[in-house]
Amino acid sequence: MDRNTELRRLAQALHKKPEDLAYLDKLDAIALQKLRSKFQNSLLNKFGPVFEKIAGTGKLAPDSISATLCTKVFGPAITANMSYYTPMSKATALCKLFDASFMAEVAREQIPEKSVDMLAELPTEQLKRVTVELVKHGDYHVLGGFTDYIPEKKALEIMEVIDDPAANLHISFYAQRKDRIGKLASMLNDEKLIELIAAAFANEDFLVEVGLITAEMDDKSQARMAKLTDKVNKAHRETAKAKAEELGYADRLKAYFAA
Repeated sequence: MDRNTELRRLAQALHKKPEDLAYLDKLDAIALQKLRSKFQNSLLNKFGPVFEKIAGTGKLAPDSISATLCTKVFGPAITANMSYYTPMSKATALCKLFDASFMAEVAREQIPEKSVDMLAELPTEQLKRVTVELVKHGDYHVLGGFTDYIPEKKALEIMEVIDDPAANLHISFYAQRKDRIGKLASMLNDEKLIELIAAAFANEDFLVEVGLITAEMDDKSQARMAKLTDKVNKAHRETAKAKAEELGYADRLKAYFAA
């Protein structure tokens, strides 16, 4: 688990900058994750029975009426909290009636860990619409959180609607499962990977991110990343090696540096 990723996610949840949380320096990644989870679940823990009751009363209402209540009365925050208690068939039907803007607002309020079933059930096309909306507004932290739990096949398809390689790197910046990102990245064609590599070496933070992702790949995929890096700029691998040695993950990139 990457501590810096978890620190960024906690900072976003608290509407702070990571540097504002320097007083948490003694906490490791797991402790930061527990703190974030406790904060995000605080409202649900206090008012869970209320959200469950509201969701229960809407089970028998026509989908069109329920959707109108969500958008015009409850709003995105209450709708997000009700979603954890709404049957998946009902939730999926309602999402079809929401526009991308409202769905994005709901996503901003949801807890990724509690949205696993919904991410599995929602059609990919709907998730793509939400993704485009969130990317448009720079909500990379929201997408990063969901990337840890969305089924891999869907995640790969969703990546296709994100044209800007820097946006994909921004999203990865907030995803804790670097191994999943590495697996998804290895499925991309050479052209897409070259775009990601070029974008990474244009930004030091992204350079570290791609290094952590590549470190999760098998030797064959690392060798492929190395060859594609050389196509972008043969000096880049030396830059990557220096950064990896500085931050302590160079030993996990042996195949990348040896290729």
